[in-house]
Amino acid sequence: MKRPRTTDRRRFLQGALALPMLTSLSHAAEPKTAPKRLVTAGTQLGWYKPDFFADKPGARLIQPFDQAGVGDKLTTISGLDHKGPTGNGHELVYTLFTGQVLKSISLDQLVAPKLGADARYESLQLCAGEQRFNAPMSLNQYGIPLPPILRPSVMFAKVFGGKATDMERQQYLLESGRSLLDEVTGDAKSLSGRVGAEDREKLEEYFNSVRDVEQKLARRRDWLDKPFPDPDSAFSLPEEETIAHSMMIQNEDLMWDLMALAIKNDACRVFSLTIPLADGALMLGDKLMSAGYHNLSHHGNKKQKVDDLVAIEAAHMGGAARFMKALNETRDVDGSNMLDNTTLLIGSAMADASKHRRVDFPLFVGGGGFRHQRHLSCGEKEEHKNEMACDLYVTVLQRLGFEMESFATSQSNLNGALL
Repeated sequence: MKRPRTTDRRRFLQGALALPMLTSLSHAAEPKTAPKRLVTAGTQLGWYKPDFFADKPGARLIQPFDQAGVGDKLTTISGLDHKGPTGNGHELVYTLFTGQVLKSISLDQLVAPKLGADARYESLQLCAGEQRFNAPMSLNQYGIPLPPILRPSVMFAKVFGGKATDMERQQYLLESGRSLLDEVTGDAKSLSGRVGAEDREKLEEYFNSVRDVEQKLARRRDWLDKPFPDPDSAFSLPEEETIAHSMMIQNEDLMWDLMALAIKNDACRVFSLTIPLADGALMLGDKLMSAGYHNLSHHGNKKQKVDDLVAIEAAHMGGAARFMKALNETRDVDGSNMLDNTTLLIGSAMADASKHRRVDFPLFVGGGGFRHQRHLSCGEKEEHKNEMACDLYVTVLQRLGFEMESFATSQSNLNGALL
């Protein structure tokens, strides 16, 4: 008896474009179990906590998720940190996902060999532009930082493989206004005729997403080629201001979009994203901020500086919200949505950048199929007595299928609240 015909993804489209996961192409006898995925994202300049924690009505950093329709799939958590040294905050920002244990592995690298075993890449490490202090969030089993991808174009090439990795060809496509999709239209139409209506809709959505990212890359290149206008005479740029720093939000937006596409085509299931310390003023939309990101993080509770800082952080969260929305609206191979099988962790080991303090980390968990609470308050005087940030990570590990009762400096878990 012949087995049902299946499609080899690497052969399809002649390797030029990776496919999203399509139910119609799965062997009928194969169990449809959706893979688990983990995305960890951390900032080197903290978060403005009065607008980060979702227990505050109108918290500005939570609004992007509510506007994206995923506000019921997140929980912010206060009262947790690593209970370690409290010296210069910049020196240990990289310990967010390690538990502040010297020469130890980060959460993403712990899970990558298992979760990423069947994907094209076991894990991918990203950074939204140039770094300072060489402090990425992803560390291997020896505690050595893994070099991240800094440029969206490199991530684009990794996600789409084949001829897309030819950077000269990619440059030609951007300049000519063409797309990777233009070369595979015939194959795509042929495939559409062999899959179900649900998968045809998924293919169309995926191809539209690819075009959208290509257009964003083209717009980003246009911005990089354009000189900045002369600043107002009352404002002088920070000495270390660079184009790379100024374009951080645009780079970050592309990284969020590319991670969603990589998950949709199952290129990778484990990601880390570092949102770096940027000294220069950032482009926010079409406006150059009035001061550098680093400078704004030392706001001293001055309203204008706080508002500008929150505008930057809201842009960070806007990318994350768009990422969650894209997965929430995409059906996984088991019939659920991709967001429920993807855990997103956002936080910072710089709890208060204005004071360089590392007490009471701003922590966020989204998606993953957790029993979300919007906000959990932890600490001795709270309902949840937990004090260690790694207690959250133990619960995340168990949700991802790891039979582990501890991780790094954990003392318990948050299963009772989130599982």
